Amino acid sequence: MLRTRRALLGLWIAAFLAVCASAQSAHYSVLCNLTQISEETAAATRFDVAIPEHKVSMVAANLIQGSRRIIVLQDISGSMSDRNAQRISLEAVKDFAESSPQTDQLALVDFNVDAYIDIDLRNVDSFSKELSDPKLGAKIKPRGGTALFDSVAASAAYLQKSPREGDSILVISDGGDNASNINVKKLRERLIASKIRLYLLILTGRSRSPMEQKSSSEFLRLVIDTGGAFLGADPLNKPLLNHAASGTVIPVYDASPKALTSIRQDIEELHKLIEKGYKVEFDLDTPLVKSTKSNVSALDQNGKQVEGLLLLCPKYINPN
Repeated sequence: MLRTRRALLGLWIAAFLAVCASAQSAHYSVLCNLTQISEETAAATRFDVAIPEHKVSMVAANLIQGSRRIIVLQDISGSMSDRNAQRISLEAVKDFAESSPQTDQLALVDFNVDAYIDIDLRNVDSFSKELSDPKLGAKIKPRGGTALFDSVAASAAYLQKSPREGDSILVISDGGDNASNINVKKLRERLIASKIRLYLLILTGRSRSPMEQKSSSEFLRLVIDTGGAFLGADPLNKPLLNHAASGTVIPVYDASPKALTSIRQDIEELHKLIEKGYKVEFDLDTPLVKSTKSNVSALDQNGKQVEGLLLLCPKYINPN
């Protein structure tokens, strides 16, 4: 009888400890993108998550496709006064709308020292109709300073009024800032907490000051930290999807039909990143108490990293 009671007590204690451990654990998720990979390879890919000083368990990934809300944030400051930059910018917005599925909602926000909602969130057809209105094009005249960080913060706050998974902001700008009140550190905190991803098409209309070059480099890093990507260009005006976070990219675009066609193709590729994502879910042994760096990797069936794969994931996990 005594042995039976001891055995039962041991089982009870084990169960109690298991419940306590379960109560201390926390569930998290990140939205990642896979590119340059076949569907067959993607299906055989498994994800691994590493969080410093935490034990990760129950990692699972599911393909997430569906309606997206995307704010197109267009730079209309004085630094974008070059004709090529403005023409390419407007063409890029049109290309982005044309590549959007009907289930998406798009908005256009133009900014210089302030941000202006020129087209509120609406379905693709309505967005395209308003975008083609000559009155809209006539009032978009580049002038003034560039409050890029403030404009991104305002757009993120707008989306956060009713947050949805996959909310994104596409910025069309040279990436420089010379007029914002918010700094990049505070902006990063807000974006990581919101899980909103940044994407950037870099255009330059003129040379930039050292301050603008510094802020541009900071913004590129911010784009990568959110799990987004940016479009740059090489000296031959060939656009490319660039996921490197180091250095300052200063592309020089022309408005030739060939260049516009190349940009359109890359805009479509970038759009695929936004539309198609993998929701990677996992448990941590204890809840996070602050924003923490994370490392998500894609492995093949042998546990090796998949070759030729571009994996884009947020670089930080925020407490729930």
